[in-house]
Amino acid sequence: MTSRQGVSGHGRGGTAPAGGAPKHKGLRRARPLTVPGLVCVLAAAALVGGSDASAATDARAADRTPVSAAGQDTWQQTPVQMPWGNLVAVGGDGTPGNTWATGFSLTDDGQATFGAAALRWDGATWIRTPVPVRAAGDVRTFGSRLDSRVAEIAPDDVWAVGDIETDAPGSGTQPLIEHWNGAAWQQTPADVLPAGSEFYGLCALSADDVWAGGLIGDEPGLAHWDGRTWTAVTPRALTGLPSPSYVTSLSASGPGDIWAVGADGLSAHYDGHTWKKVPLPAIGDDEIWLEGVRTDPALGTWAVGYRVGADGVRHPLALHAVSGAWRQVALPDATRTQLEDVAFTSTGPVAFGYVDSSTTVAAYAVTLPTAPGGSGRLVAAPTGASSINGALAGPGGRTVLVVGSGPFGESIFPPFAARSTSRP
Repeated sequence: MTSRQGVSGHGRGGTAPAGGAPKHKGLRRARPLTVPGLVCVLAAAALVGGSDASAATDARAADRTPVSAAGQDTWQQTPVQMPWGNLVAVGGDGTPGNTWATGFSLTDDGQATFGAAALRWDGATWIRTPVPVRAAGDVRTFGSRLDSRVAEIAPDDVWAVGDIETDAPGSGTQPLIEHWNGAAWQQTPADVLPAGSEFYGLCALSADDVWAGGLIGDEPGLAHWDGRTWTAVTPRALTGLPSPSYVTSLSASGPGDIWAVGADGLSAHYDGHTWKKVPLPAIGDDEIWLEGVRTDPALGTWAVGYRVGADGVRHPLALHAVSGAWRQVALPDATRTQLEDVAFTSTGPVAFGYVDSSTTVAAYAVTLPTAPGGSGRLVAAPTGASSINGALAGPGGRTVLVVGSGPFGESIFPPFAARSTSRP
């Protein structure tokens, strides 16, 4: 099973074993399952029917329960029509019918099969919609996921991307590209892209200008849709990066202002002609892993994730793009905590993620200061959530929808979704 290095990831990232520092440098990417405290070995054990690793992981998880947050009445949990699985992203315009949560389902068939999942918000409930998945070639499929937030051009022109795990030689990973035509999801052929490709980030400018990012042939890369076909793109700005690097998220304000961020220092900007590397702030010897980037017409572009030092301990990190350069913003001190996404409320940007330590597993939320020299402040996060992986503000920024994973209990992978009843 290939994919990401096992420290983080965008709601898709692996985390450290409970109570231990995450492994970091020099490791092959280990496909994360986006549930804090559950290391990748759980997925491997589940896929091959192993029970010992699962039992050990369950025992670790049982010792760690989500903590309550003050002001819990700020949030109301919303139903999800998917008993097992995980929600890793949310996108759209925040209105009923035009807002989507993506991730994966988990079947209770003794095989622990992961299946790509897309759920539509109807204003009260997340309704699951069928997602067709077919691998190219004569290979066996082990599972699939939609890892990106959706990119919505129109109600009948919506994209989502992820990957398919197969038993093909090499990495076995194939890209998964889905398109919503207003009535159903349709898988778009991706056999023009090399094996070992998988996607995590997505943004759309128009019907013939869509970008996806992740790995192209097991290297950091992008793919572009021109209205007819997908084409692999590996700009120089994404070459020469450390081995675990990959694009985690994309965002754009227009065809001449596109941002790509990712793992282990990946940061690039497209001006409509060329992709160029954008240096990240130096924070001692810490590595920077960015999990999400979003752009707002009024508030600009923000990227969130975490920094990690030689001790392997994660600290939340937020960056603001100012005049084409990243500026680090001050946040409350926190350890074993990472940020995953940003929602633009009427009072400013709010970042969401989770804290995952030997004693605490809980959603995490913090405001992001827009004024130079300002500091973020902790705000109430939903109770009952082990992580928040995606966040999206509704019309006018008056409410926020969040998705992620719930507390471990009867289901190892319980999806979670909530809606704020007032601004966080």
